[in-house]
Amino acid sequence: MAIKRLKPVTPGTRFAIVNTFEEITRSTPEKSLLRPKKNTGGRNKTGKMTIRNIGGGHKQKYRLIDFARNKANIPAKVETVEYDPNRSAFIALLSYADGEKRYILAPEGIKVGQAVISGEQVAPEVGNTLLLQYIHWVPLSTILRWLLAKEVCWQEVLVLMRNC
Repeated sequence: MAIKRLKPVTPGTRFAIVNTFEEITRSTPEKSLLRPKKNTGGRNKTGKMTIRNIGGGHKQKYRLIDFARNKANIPAKVETVEYDPNRSAFIALLSYADGEKRYILAPEGIKVGQAVISGEQVAPEVGNTLLLQYIHWVPLSTILRWLLAKEVCWQEVLVLMRNC
């Protein structure tokens, strides 16, 4: 991920560092993976303002992210790397061999056209996923990105950040 340092024109931009968005390959999202996102503007069900300083901004839609990666042994190809306004990470659109499309959180170093797979005995490469019970054969000093505690229950996700 490339970053750039802003010129210190004002005190607010003196130590500011922003993303260059060089990895983004498409600006429009996949419509089948969008859901509406309701914004309250800080108001409750009666319309009274209950939280100040909330509101405005651009209207957003939620992108459905596949955190479980439970399509085992079906190869997928990375179609695009996109910006997601709901999170600070980029997302990658995967197109599976059976025709299904899903979003994943884009790992650092993933490229468009790269083949990824999830399953039991997959190679420990960027974008591949394997279950925790099969991690004993992964070589030492391999960087782990996600660890799912359970295959289906993604609320119990233990995230190992790459740059902690």
